[in-house]
Amino acid sequence: MKMIDKRLQTYRTYQRFTRILLTICGCWYMPTKSDKSMHYYSICVLLTMIMMTMVTLHTSYIHRHNLGNMMKNVGFAITGLSAILKVVSFTINRGSLINYHRILNDLFEEELTRNDKIRTIIFSSLHTMYILTYGYFALATTLTLLYFAPSYLFIIRGFLHFHLSTNYTLPISRGYGHFWTVPDNFLYHLHLVFETTLTGLSGLMACSVDSFFGFYVYQFTSTMRAMNFRLTNPLPTEKFLDLLRMCVAKHQRLLRCRDTLEHVYGPIVFWHIVTNAILLCGLMYDAMPFSDFKRISMFLTYAVVKFLQTFTYAWYGTVLTNASEDFRNGIYFGEWFNSSLDHHVRTNVILIMMQKPITINAIYSPVNITIFTNVSI
Repeated sequence: MKMIDKRLQTYRTYQRFTRILLTICGCWYMPTKSDKSMHYYSICVLLTMIMMTMVTLHTSYIHRHNLGNMMKNVGFAITGLSAILKVVSFTINRGSLINYHRILNDLFEEELTRNDKIRTIIFSSLHTMYILTYGYFALATTLTLLYFAPSYLFIIRGFLHFHLSTNYTLPISRGYGHFWTVPDNFLYHLHLVFETTLTGLSGLMACSVDSFFGFYVYQFTSTMRAMNFRLTNPLPTEKFLDLLRMCVAKHQRLLRCRDTLEHVYGPIVFWHIVTNAILLCGLMYDAMPFSDFKRISMFLTYAVVKFLQTFTYAWYGTVLTNASEDFRNGIYFGEWFNSSLDHHVRTNVILIMMQKPITINAIYSPVNITIFTNVSI
């Protein structure tokens, strides 16, 4: 009992963590007391991401004769465009996401209040999900800090010698990527803070929206696993007919949730697959001589982040499909064919078994581990 309560506390922490990340990025969609201010905050985040994209695109144009520097800035620009896509997508689909959240969260919480065996089934994959989320966040934060550390260490060193120097290069714009002349005074340091904030926010945007997809998948798959367990291990006090009817009705509600999830995340996943593949090819071409350690390290760092991003989406999609397949098998090997089902329920059961497993499509292809292998190859 104590172990289950500890896992429940871990789940609540995981839930709050993903919600806080979305709130910081201006993508939290559920109504709050400060709903109007959150709306304005989302607009501010969108404008800052547009500003970052314009600056990085301008910097990449300046470096158009240097493939390595150009691709690096194009990578920053694509990160900004990704953030814009996510904010716009979550804002436009806010009504659908609110309805989706309420349906899926209610179904998950309903299964969570059942017996200890059901809770054990639900929490069986929790550890993997939150470790991947926390690891993704830690990696993105660490890389951002390491990228900006030299500039801030230079400033701290100047403070220690009672001298505030601007003799360092701005990490993103290099000092000439802005559409105005960066003054060589205290405002130069404000530009550093400005670029740090934009980069940190864009990285946090990627981490939060990508990780929230995993949180959705966790709730989705855990609900189906709990339903599958109840179908294959009915309690003596439960009538299989009522249990099956209830599971069929929940499955239909989950299908509607799948449609919403696919509508919101399908274009996002497709965007990441295409842009990650293009950027990795460009950076690999630049690093091909393998003689410049700086280029190789930059490529490897960027490749790790993009491969991790692609892998998380692909793996989450595979987990969802496998859970759906297990649910179909649970119905198939249950006692439904020996039960006196009415015509409507029997038809729905047959349709569930005839359908393909639940998948999320990224416009042209199902989101599964095959996408990751295609990008890697």
